[in-house]
Amino acid sequence: MNIRPGLNINIIVNIDHMRETVDVGNSIIHEVAGDRMIVAQTDPPISRTRMGKELFVTFLDRSGGKVRRFGFPAIVVEFIKEFELSSSLKVRALTLRKAGDFEEYNLRMFYRLEPPTDCGIRITVEGKGVSIIDISIGGVKFSHEKIHPFEINETVKLTVSVEDVPYVVEAKVLRVWEPENERIRKTVALASVQFIDVEARLKNVLAQKIRDIEREMRYKEVNITR
Repeated sequence: MNIRPGLNINIIVNIDHMRETVDVGNSIIHEVAGDRMIVAQTDPPISRTRMGKELFVTFLDRSGGKVRRFGFPAIVVEFIKEFELSSSLKVRALTLRKAGDFEEYNLRMFYRLEPPTDCGIRITVEGKGVSIIDISIGGVKFSHEKIHPFEINETVKLTVSVEDVPYVVEAKVLRVWEPENERIRKTVALASVQFIDVEARLKNVLAQKIRDIEREMRYKEVNITR
């Protein structure tokens, strides 16, 4: 798949999993050289605090007579104060480094799926399994034994296993609360966490697995209603 100068892109700057909102900035590619590209600064501008951090670049592909949105992760490597578009025009720009493969994309990749128990995704915290309530490529909500309390803003290490392949992920605790069911409240608690700096490989694997689970769940629903 080819990305080229003049291509209009949308840059996913920030995902707020608590509010389930996504900050998107419009941009255009000025230059491409290997895995690096110079793109227009967004409005509002991407902050310099994003230096070295991962963003997600998306664009529309119109080949094959069908319009689809694709995307790829990219790292911010430079902020350019004056990029020369022509002898009389200089603009603010960013240099990005492509950091992963192309993948078909839509914002539903970040919605939280409520998977069945035998879905092929398992999560453990310090070796203890938790029960997934819902999951996206950006975070997970789960129930766990109250013997291990979580605190808001705490950073924890999770092991996310997809089809028995483990990935160690750091996560930030966004919310903790107790279940409504009084019978289990003494032994079980609930937590919602956001994954931090997830490697591109896991994002791709998890996104594909979530899509497969959703497809299978829809297939079963259709057959049940027939």
